[in-house]
Amino acid sequence: MKYAKQEGGVNNKSEWDKSYENRDNIVFYPHEEVIRFVSKFIRKRIALNQFKDIDPGSTNARVLDLGCGIGRHVIYCHEMGLDAYGIDLSDTAILVAREWAGHKHLPDPENRILQGDVRHLPWGGGFFRYAVSHGVLDSMPFGIARPACVELARVMPVGGLFYCDLISGDDSQHAREFSGEEIVNTAHEEGTVQLYFNLAKIQSLIEGVFEIDECNLIRRENVLRGGYTSRYHLILRRI
Repeated sequence: MKYAKQEGGVNNKSEWDKSYENRDNIVFYPHEEVIRFVSKFIRKRIALNQFKDIDPGSTNARVLDLGCGIGRHVIYCHEMGLDAYGIDLSDTAILVAREWAGHKHLPDPENRILQGDVRHLPWGGGFFRYAVSHGVLDSMPFGIARPACVELARVMPVGGLFYCDLISGDDSQHAREFSGEEIVNTAHEEGTVQLYFNLAKIQSLIEGVFEIDECNLIRRENVLRGGYTSRYHLILRRI
């Protein structure tokens, strides 16, 4: 999910609808770090139809995928026996997500998987014990990402856990501490914002609402052609 400036700025919604219409962001399998988060902190599958609760509060707990795209992590959490919800900017993505959720027997997908603004979530305070967000908060201006993070905290209780990942400036095109914003000019996601993070910027993003339980920087290097990219993978706790 890449975000739109609604007031006095450029609306990227059409770019993201186009990206999904072109099948650029159609991904069906859950990200391995989301699987790791769920298995380590919430619930682990120990047999074909048997689970072990890692967090005693996970029974009947609700989880939100913030920027859910076509719903791959909503579906994964549902299959893990969690009460899964999602929200995304793209109408196109949400239509696909609801259709897929219906095939997977997720109850009432029209009221669980919503198109909307992550700065104004349509749920009450403390509604979600868990949240996940893959490739989302670094795909919008910081001036939108920060309010989105504050709003997410509103719908989570103290102690609630949030997994997210953020792109780092530690790559072959930037310096390790680069934390600026760039407009994507490649065909994939063209015209959208790429927001880079260092640790100081992560702290600014979550200040006063989350604290870091775990932070790993994972580098992906192309050994044959050269070049590398890096992402922060974070486990955050609501304070």
